[in-house]
Amino acid sequence: MPLIAIDAMGGDHVPSVPVQGAFRALENNPDLKIILVGPEDQVMPAIDSCGGLNDRVQFVHAPEWVTMEESPVEALRNKPASSLASIVMMQKERTVEGIFSAGNTGAFVAACSVHLRMHEGVRRPAIALPMPRGEKPIILCDGGANVESRPQHLLHNAAMSATFLTSVYGIESPRIGLLNVGSEADKGHTLAKETFELLSASGLNFCGNVEGNDLFNTTVDVIVCDGFTGNVVLKSSEGLSEFIFSTIARELSGDSVGGFDLGPLKEMIGAGLKSIASRFDYAEYGGAPLLGPKGICTIGHGKSDEKAICNAITWTCRMIESRFEEDMVRAIRTVNENVESTDHSSEKQA
Repeated sequence: MPLIAIDAMGGDHVPSVPVQGAFRALENNPDLKIILVGPEDQVMPAIDSCGGLNDRVQFVHAPEWVTMEESPVEALRNKPASSLASIVMMQKERTVEGIFSAGNTGAFVAACSVHLRMHEGVRRPAIALPMPRGEKPIILCDGGANVESRPQHLLHNAAMSATFLTSVYGIESPRIGLLNVGSEADKGHTLAKETFELLSASGLNFCGNVEGNDLFNTTVDVIVCDGFTGNVVLKSSEGLSEFIFSTIARELSGDSVGGFDLGPLKEMIGAGLKSIASRFDYAEYGGAPLLGPKGICTIGHGKSDEKAICNAITWTCRMIESRFEEDMVRAIRTVNENVESTDHSSEKQA
């Protein structure tokens, strides 16, 4: 039975939304147990409004919390008793099987990296962002955890993300693409070229470079990039989708467009747009796994609503039940050995 600790003070609308989302996740996952963490005077009223504590809902008092605006380093240093730090320590001590926060992403990544440490063979953490593509997402990795990357970091991003899709979604031998400015092997800056060589020697199902205009229309399952680029892609995609759908909604708010009467079709058009919009809604996935640190750690969007929180917790349950961590450690060991073997062969030939 999965036990997950939740930062009740993480997000833009706390503690009501995280608490409500957690209770909704309990309804959808009958084997789930949760621990809600935060200041008692704020979190307990929210818990009571959802039905109160029971054999599946626990509460742990944390007197402090990290705001969205705080420096990650300062938060880590000055607020050791925060709700965010508390759930990370629970994961470190293995009193819970997974943790979730929709709070300050930088602080969450920093706390997990410092207190949980990296899995053997992994050098840097990475955020595996789910991008919309029907029932099974494309994973964009890294989404912002490590903005100054080296080729080996991107190699590990590919291995960890591919393992995630295999363990959690059952995708065998996920296809991997490297985000670049062109499809040719010799395109891009030094980081891209050296990463291309490592991925080619890794034993992973590497399919070559992927360009920006293929992000939502590609045949690969994992798109690898550095955290700086990945975060720009994320924010740009979110902003564009919000702009497009708000523009369409505004144009269709009247009874006609360009003299064409929308009356008979308005309900049908609205239903169609709602269906399309749901494919681009972050709430459908709710969270992004933080890969690399020991433990099952899920990051939520700051503006997550109840649905997003619920889906993120459900996602965390699937990671726990799939034994993803064990599979990831094996995958990292394998790609490291494959790359080292190729390097040694090249030295002998030289």
